[in-house]
This record gives sequence, C-alpha cells and structure tokens, in this order.
Amino acid sequence: MVNVKRYRHFLLDIEGTIVLDKLYTPVPGAVRWLNNIIKHGARVRLVTNNTTESRDNLYRILRRKGFKFEKKDYFTCLTEAVVRMRSRGINSCLVLAKNAVRKYISQNGIRCRNSQLVDAVLVGYDPELTYKKMNMAVKAIAENRARLFTLHRNRRFVDENREIVMSAGPIAAALEFATLEKAIVCGKPDHRFFLDTVKGWDVPRNEILMVSDDPFADLIGAKKLGMATCWVLTGSQRDRSVVSKIPVKFRPDFIHESVTGIRL
Repeated sequence: MVNVKRYRHFLLDIEGTIVLDKLYTPVPGAVRWLNNIIKHGARVRLVTNNTTESRDNLYRILRRKGFKFEKKDYFTCLTEAVVRMRSRGINSCLVLAKNAVRKYISQNGIRCRNSQLVDAVLVGYDPELTYKKMNMAVKAIAENRARLFTLHRNRRFVDENREIVMSAGPIAAALEFATLEKAIVCGKPDHRFFLDTVKGWDVPRNEILMVSDDPFADLIGAKKLGMATCWVLTGSQRDRSVVSKIPVKFRPDFIHESVTGIRL
C-alpha cells in the first residue's frame, strides 16, 4: 500500500466520516483534523448524499460545529438533482423524502405534488414512507411514464438517535424492480457527480483520496474512476469483514478507525 501521506487532494464524505449522526455531532478530533490539513495546504472538497437538510442549512450547521471550509468546496446530491431534472424538462415531481428536500426542489422551480400525475419521482430518505406512497410512485412511473430519480444509492445511515436505518438506495431498488425502469442517480456513486467535484484539480485521479464510511457505494464509485480510497469505521458500516463481499479490485486501499488516523 502507498502511504497516505502522499495525498494532498481529498474528497470527504460527511455523515459517518466527519460527523457521527443526524445531529451532526463531530467525530472526536475531526474538526481539528480537517481544519489542520486545510491549513497545511491540503485541498479538500466535501461531498454528501445528505437528503434531510437543504444545501445552505447543512453548510451553516457544519460551520457552527467548527468545520472551516469554503462553500465552493462543498457538493451535495440535491443541487445535482435539480440540474439533472431541469436538463430533462421536469416540471413536476413526486418526492419521497423529507420536507427540506421538497422545499428545496420547489424553490428551484419544480412543483412537488402528491400525485401520480407528475413528470418525475425523486427518491430520498422519507421517515414517513408508506405502502400507499410507494404505490403512487409505481403508478407515476408505470402509467404516467414519470422518470425515476434517486438522490443516491446508499444502503443505510446513522440517524439522530444513533440508530442504523435504511437509506434511499433500497427504496430506489424496489421501484426499479417494480417498474423495470432504471433510476437516474444524482449523487454518489454516480461517476458524473464525482467528476463534477474534482473539476479544476489538475492532478491524476490516483492522487485523489476519497474518504468515506461506505465501502460499497462511495468507495467503489471512486475506485472505478481510478481514485484511491479510505474506509473509516465511524459510520453505519463498521465490520471490517465486509470487505470480503467486495471484489478485490474495488476494495479500499486503506482502513482507519477514524479520519484522525490519516496524516499528511
């Protein structure tokens, strides 16, 4: 393995990587670690599949927690979702996500409707998801030819009660199975999302280190683009033995208990 000290360009996941839960409690030592590596010249961009806060609100929360990074170095699947829906002429959407997502989508000119008569279905984390909502989404796609979008394919995450809960990925997979339609992925691990986040970095991709608590979606996505990867055990995936379920060529290059174990 190459020593992590060689890396000066980092893509950092947020939840489970620098914060522990949906209360955005910092991983012990992570605030000092992030601010320190930026101070010493590392180039860092934060990339998140968060679907419970608006982009601006999450940025404010992280800044209040003490993380010192610029807004231009912060990328979220919500902004990508708006861009991709607009590019396809989507005017109305059934949103399976929290109210913050609906509000953000509406503020960006796409009507949110609780109806099957929509142009698109957008999947996120919806703690009030019901079978009725799922059936409405299936009808929208199968009968009204609505496009299916998912904010990401994450399997699970740690909520505000430090409980492991199901994320958007399984919901999108269920709708794909029911409708035979492939979801358009807006966040990680979609390759376009990754490529957008590294624009302006004139370095080979193997000199970029992606750090995440998700060895399946985030790190495999980065690995497919030739980036180096580091799995941290502070999120919803903490059992080192799961690497045996990952094809050898996509396994993490490094495993650390926490981001604080990564040194420049």
